[in-house]
Amino acid sequence: PFLPGDVDYLKTLFKAEWYKRLFNSNRVALYTVADFGYIDEIVRGTPIQPFEFFYMGGNGLVIATVPLRGYEDRSVGPRNAVGQIIGGRVAAKIGAELRFAVTLEPIPLYLLTFAEAGNVFESFEKTDIFDMRRSVGVGARLLINPIGLIGFDFGYGFDRKIVDGRDPEWLFHFQFGRGF
Repeated sequence: PFLPGDVDYLKTLFKAEWYKRLFNSNRVALYTVADFGYIDEIVRGTPIQPFEFFYMGGNGLVIATVPLRGYEDRSVGPRNAVGQIIGGRVAAKIGAELRFAVTLEPIPLYLLTFAEAGNVFESFEKTDIFDMRRSVGVGARLLINPIGLIGFDFGYGFDRKIVDGRDPEWLFHFQFGRGF
């Protein structure tokens, strides 16, 4: 009511990242991340565009999708009565990566191993921070100027039976130009 327009909802995002050099070397690092989001109406009944809700899974290259390797794009989160992903109002993800620089010059090449857990919830009341979808995997990153980051990951989603009814398996993910 105090701002011009008819969009009366609030979307809040919080991301904390921490890098720690290991073994007093610039070639080995531990990266940890905590990523949270919440969206809700300021004025009840305000329509929210579907692309504003949170979706999770895959490499995060699809619009409005929080990456969670080891799962298909936009496969993690609340579903409607016919089993389609509807997006959620709360997203939570934590992760850790151990990174090793194979070479820094002329083109930086990093190998990594990761562990992640995340989920999307329909509402704040239905949020259970201990109900996370877990994954682990390995990957590689190239930093090519002026193109940017190119990455390859193999992720294993432990909770695929819950997410899409499939057995857990290794999935390939391609990264381009975002994140590390």
